[in-house]
Amino acid sequence: MFAWIRRLVRQLGMRRLFFDLWYLQRPPWDTGISPPELLAFLEEHPPGRALDLGCGTGTNVITMAQRGWDVVGVDFARRAIRKAERKAREAGVSACFRVADVSQPLPVTGPFDLILDMGCYHSLPPEARRGYQENVRRLLAPGGTYMLYAFLANGSGPGPSGIREEELADFAPLELVRRQYGTERGLRPSAWFVLRKPAVQEAP
Repeated sequence: MFAWIRRLVRQLGMRRLFFDLWYLQRPPWDTGISPPELLAFLEEHPPGRALDLGCGTGTNVITMAQRGWDVVGVDFARRAIRKAERKAREAGVSACFRVADVSQPLPVTGPFDLILDMGCYHSLPPEARRGYQENVRRLLAPGGTYMLYAFLANGSGPGPSGIREEELADFAPLELVRRQYGTERGLRPSAWFVLRKPAVQEAP
């Protein structure tokens, strides 16, 4: 087995354990509140199909389902998915949840009009990001929107918790249509990025 594959397996295994342990309690990122950026998008667009990558305990999946969207939530932390399923039942909404690794081909059927990521991609090791990008390209509908909230990386290279804006070019043919910078709790540089897949794909 190639060394980088062994390294990736170790990294993903440790990440899975880390997140499963966090969900024994309530991790700091699990606020239970959908962000205003998502709410504004839902107000401006008719319901369609949505995919939440790294959905955690399902807060945003439930918010979208309550507004008429057909939603699939994916997370590799089994404990998070169990909590998400329970929350959806308690909220009286229908949603689909899958335990899966976003860096591997996902067991879901596209296309999706909206793909949402609040803090998943930026935590992936560099070797895992290519598979994630391919999932987004494959599953997003022509004319669909990809909304990404991420920490910004320190320095010139992608860190374990951060991205460089230049990385967004790796999602081509998706095009960046909007960015909004901010900070996490006033400390960490972060941003919302909105990308769109061209409605008409050019012939290869």
